Amino acid sequence: MNDRIGFLPISDFKYMPEISRDYEIKAHWALYCDNYLEGFHIPFVHKALNEVISYPEYETILFDHCNLQIGYSKNSAEVFNFPDNHIDFGKSVAAYYFWIFPNMMFNFYPWGISINIVKPISIEKTKISYLSYVWDESKLEGRAELDKVELEDEEVVENVQSGIRSLYYTTGRFSPTMEKGVHHFHTLVSEFMG
Repeated sequence: MNDRIGFLPISDFKYMPEISRDYEIKAHWALYCDNYLEGFHIPFVHKALNEVISYPEYETILFDHCNLQIGYSKNSAEVFNFPDNHIDFGKSVAAYYFWIFPNMMFNFYPWGISINIVKPISIEKTKISYLSYVWDESKLEGRAELDKVELEDEEVVENVQSGIRSLYYTTGRFSPTMEKGVHHFHTLVSEFMG
């Protein structure tokens, strides 16, 4: 994580309770993580996000107990201003999405960070806490889209929860390009469950 965002003045980020949110969804917590870790749905579910993120360049990098998804911008607006020695210098990165096993997400944007904590309530209910810390308020306009994306994701996840109860539901294979993160998550869950 430090290789990507170590240049940011994290100690200057300010917690903003007025833009932080809790959401409750009618779905299993692992389905929410699946959705977060899978990139297939972006062009179909998140039309506004797809306008800014370059879907063909979307990248997932796996580590032992976490992964990083990189959202590259289609234009140079709202991207990180990297120092010359940065690993992604010269690239138009709009967001870094770090997932830490089993249930934490650290989403870095040019305006700051959204920390998402996925909290199981029951087998079919989950609470998601979005904690927003702002560094550059002048770029905070992009923060408004997070609520829209979250509600779109919730609808998908709740529909998947309904769908997996169907008698016609069967599992399929993982996409080697767009579901690396999901496969990684399932492997870790299986490993930790013994």
